[in-house]
Amino acid sequence: MGKDGRDAERVTTTLTKRQKAELDRLAKAQGVKVAWLIRRAVERYLDDAAGGPMLPLELEGGEDVKR
Repeated sequence: MGKDGRDAERVTTTLTKRQKAELDRLAKAQGVKVAWLIRRAVERYLDDAAGGPMLPLELEGGEDVKR
């Protein structure tokens, strides 16, 4: 799993043929593996979710909570 594999878990998912083809195209164009692109996309999503403009949603105790 490369250097990212020291503390890693394997995840399996299903993509559409179009999604896989686009990932293959991007990986080839950038000279990287599809797995690397996916790890970076997940990392970016999690970073955005932790502090992005729409997330995290404060579902408990926020000022918009109905009392």
